Amino acid sequence: MLGTVLIADDNAMVRDSLGYVLRERGYTVLEAEDGEKALDIIAETDINLAVIDIMMPSIGGLELRQVLSEQKRQLPVILVTGQPEIVGGLIEDDPDYLSGRMSLLQKPVHPVTLLDEVEKRISAELA
Repeated sequence: MLGTVLIADDNAMVRDSLGYVLRERGYTVLEAEDGEKALDIIAETDINLAVIDIMMPSIGGLELRQVLSEQKRQLPVILVTGQPEIVGGLIEDDPDYLSGRMSLLQKPVHPVTLLDEVEKRISAELA
């Protein structure tokens, strides 16, 4: 296996489609329907990368990243959103975004773009 990727998105169709692309490439994929479940999975499993929807019930993607940061978890993250114009200004000064440890993709995410971003983040993490 190439690594383990967590997909956190409240839309089951999005989780299924992103998960399918990653599984076909050879990644182990775990799925969470919200930020709370994502935190549970991250606490229990060795994850190489998280693909996180920004808008989710209970704990959204930006709040989830904040919790992970407070826990001192250095997990590479790909944020996904259907509203990049709103979110861009919220993350443009983020140190992880500036360093390339985090990226932002617009929904719908093209499979080639997803695989490119995942491979960049995981290869940098495992290097």
